[in-house]
Amino acid sequence: MRTIDYPWYLPPFPEYNKAQSSVIPFLDKDMNLIISFPTATGKSVLAEGCFGFHLANNPDCRVAYVCPFKSLASEKFKNWTEEPQFNQYGISLWSSDSEDDGKSGRLIVSTLESFDIKTRSETWEDWIRSLSCVVFDESHLIGVEGRGASLEASVMRLTEFNPSARIIFLSATMGNALDLAKWVKSLNGKQTKCIVSDWRPTKLKREYHVVDSYEEKMDKAVELAKQAINSKALIFVHSKVTGKELVQRLRNNHIRALFHNASLSKHKRMMLEEVFNDPCSGMNVLISTSTLGAGVNAG
Repeated sequence: MRTIDYPWYLPPFPEYNKAQSSVIPFLDKDMNLIISFPTATGKSVLAEGCFGFHLANNPDCRVAYVCPFKSLASEKFKNWTEEPQFNQYGISLWSSDSEDDGKSGRLIVSTLESFDIKTRSETWEDWIRSLSCVVFDESHLIGVEGRGASLEASVMRLTEFNPSARIIFLSATMGNALDLAKWVKSLNGKQTKCIVSDWRPTKLKREYHVVDSYEEKMDKAVELAKQAINSKALIFVHSKVTGKELVQRLRNNHIRALFHNASLSKHKRMMLEEVFNDPCSGMNVLISTSTLGAGVNAG
């Protein structure tokens, strides 16, 4: 499907891919959408297309993009602030890194916890009722212990205050998409479309390396980083302690590496992302906790 055939948002490419094309006909319809596509399939473009429709056709409405990580929220905020099709409406960022009061923009970018807090406050009830569409990215987190409760509760409060708002779930790893579609429909009564695809733009290669000890795991990480030194390597760790140790081991092997984690300031995290994304920086190895684990473009 040609991108110029959808009038409410024009992305920077001429044609929607196979997966995107299956959703475009429903973006300007009054229905909930549950979308489960593989990583790098272009799910964010679908959110942008939906936002473009609502913002252009209702001057009094607001739309919101809700995601689990500050790094992802900051990236979307930066991209949309630089996008003329959106910055004309005003964009606000809700996260612990932002001092924005959140009431000035019509497009809100929010972390999950910030959105959850707003739905609990009477001060924000009128604002919640002004939302025409809310996109929840990485929505498979609804099944994760701890954070899943915040997502579930905020969706329920949203539909209680504003049953007319469309709910859109995006995920690359949603194993029970149809069940979630039935649940969302029960909350606001809207027609709900569940669209699942396994199409991806590039072939994915998976390798599994079995290790018997912590030392062997760290040695294997260093070895794999050496193999990827002429390209880009993004290595995820489960703790800051492990991340710091791995960075030091890489440097001891004369491999330049940076460590992206939640203890860094917003400015510092963005600097690391920019350096890693720069093909001429020579910084090809980035260690990260879950701060880069969902949806952020890196490398």
